[in-house]
Amino acid sequence: MNGWLFDTDVLSALAPGRAALSETPVSWFEARNEELFFSVITVMEINAGVTKLRRVGAARRSEAMQAWFGDVLGRYGDRVLSFDVASARLAGELSDTATAIGRHPGFADIAIAAIAKSHDLIVLTANRRHFEPLGVATFNPLSL
Repeated sequence: MNGWLFDTDVLSALAPGRAALSETPVSWFEARNEELFFSVITVMEINAGVTKLRRVGAARRSEAMQAWFGDVLGRYGDRVLSFDVASARLAGELSDTATAIGRHPGFADIAIAAIAKSHDLIVLTANRRHFEPLGVATFNPLSL
């Protein structure tokens, strides 16, 4: 494997206002900083969360999240992976494979799995069960 792709849940765990992580996962992320990637799907999901916070009247939290994510994009912007044609084709295959065994992961998880597979990355997720039917390697760094 060539690195690690954040699922939105793990990247969100690093956001302000979330429970502080123990030193072990923080050290784990720091040691692999150059091997960490995230996808445009995660950009969409985090932006949807920021927008929802603003809509429901949590303006301070929305602003804090928006500033945090702006910093993340500033540092990792060159490591945001697209959902390109190769990923889309692979996503179609993964979706059908999951459907054939009676599982129905959502589009976001299918797209993240396809992006990870097409770039030979391991998905960092606390929701490993969501990715099982997609046949992608996963790891939960929050459980360290």
